[in-house]
Amino acid sequence: MQYPPLFFIYVAKNKDWIRLQNEDWYYVSLMSRFFHQWIKRSFNVNLKVKADILPVIPGMLFDRMSLSYLSRDHIDRDKTTYHFYLTYFKPFWTDCRTEGYSSENFGVAYWERSKNPLSDLDRVRFYSDKNCARVSHVLTHEILRMMGKSRKVYFDEVHELWDKHIYEQLPFQYFNNKFELVSNKESYSFVTIDPKRIKS
Repeated sequence: MQYPPLFFIYVAKNKDWIRLQNEDWYYVSLMSRFFHQWIKRSFNVNLKVKADILPVIPGMLFDRMSLSYLSRDHIDRDKTTYHFYLTYFKPFWTDCRTEGYSSENFGVAYWERSKNPLSDLDRVRFYSDKNCARVSHVLTHEILRMMGKSRKVYFDEVHELWDKHIYEQLPFQYFNNKFELVSNKESYSFVTIDPKRIKS
C-alpha cells in the first residue's frame, strides 16, 4: 500500500519565529526523525517524513489562526500529503481527548511551552512529556485509519489506551535520543503511547 508523506509543520507567530526556531527547532527536527522510526517499528508503515516552520501573521476576527485556517493551508499545499501542525493554540473544537485534532491526512496538536525559562535538558524533558506523547496519540489515529482499521479501532481504542496511560498508570513508552526504548528512570527524549496495547 502507498502511504502519503508526513510533513510536520511547526506554527509560530511571525514576531516569534526566529526565537522559537533557536529554542525549539532542534527538538522538533529530531522528533520528526524519531517518529519516522517509531511509525515503522510500531505499525510496519514506512512514511517519508520532513518538517518545517510556518511563520504566520495572526489576522483579524474572521482570519485568526484556527483549525479552518490550517485546513485551508493543508488543502492549498497538497491534500494528499499528511500535514501535521504543531500549533501555539488549542483547537477550539475537537472530539479528541488530547488538545489535538485528526482527520484524513490532517493532524493538529497543541505545542505547549513552559511559562518559566528552562535549561536545554529540562526543555527536552518538558517537550517529551507534554508534547511528544500528545503527538503520538494524534498520529496513531491517522496511521490506523490509513491502514484501513475501523473507527472503533483508530478512534475509540486509541482513546481507551490514552485513558489507561493517564488514569490507570499504564506506562508510556520512553526513548532516548538514539531512539532506543528506555526506562523513565533513565534519560529520555521522547514519550509515546504504546500502540501494541491496542487490541485490534
